[in-house]
Amino acid sequence: MKLISYLTFLLLFPSVSQAHTFTGMVGFYDGISHPVLGADHFLAMISVGIVSVQIGGRAVWTVPATFVLIMLVGGIISMFVELNQILNSDAINLSDINQKYNIADFLNIIIEFGILISVIILGLSIAIEKKLPVFLTIIFVGIFGFFHGSAHGLEIPWAASPALFALGFATGTATLHLFGVMIGYFLMQTRVTLMILRLSGLSFACFGIYSLCIF
Repeated sequence: MKLISYLTFLLLFPSVSQAHTFTGMVGFYDGISHPVLGADHFLAMISVGIVSVQIGGRAVWTVPATFVLIMLVGGIISMFVELNQILNSDAINLSDINQKYNIADFLNIIIEFGILISVIILGLSIAIEKKLPVFLTIIFVGIFGFFHGSAHGLEIPWAASPALFALGFATGTATLHLFGVMIGYFLMQTRVTLMILRLSGLSFACFGIYSLCIF
């Protein structure tokens, strides 16, 4: 019931559902709260944990670990891209600045699009409970992790304590993966709870589709 209420709230107030509505850009606390307050990040992180439990075996830790690792890679790459843009901003004219911001806006759209697609696919994966080969799941999860990491990385240079902010969102992501693993484990015990889990996955996908339509 709480999950349904939460999702209903998100659907009614989509402006708060984006990944980049957070408390500030200071340090560890802001970093750790970042993936929690952004509904698209939150649902994707939870879904990764659930999917890993559905697959079972070593996937319970290899799938989430892959996501976090590739997320950090994506974060580092986008962080240097943002830093390069900041450092070069004083040496370019107004037309170049406008062009750079147009490119940056385009990249942000691609990143947000990739994040919402990850919510949809992961949600559908939970709903249909189709166990894909582990290596294929890891590839998809790695791609999704790169998009999520890129979104975080663009914000790292603007944080008051970039290292603490990065540590915070990595910790928050890993914690949500663990939370998803726990949810998946407990809801896969009976037919009734399994149906609840599959319906939850479907609701995640519907939220992603809805967010994509109003994006």
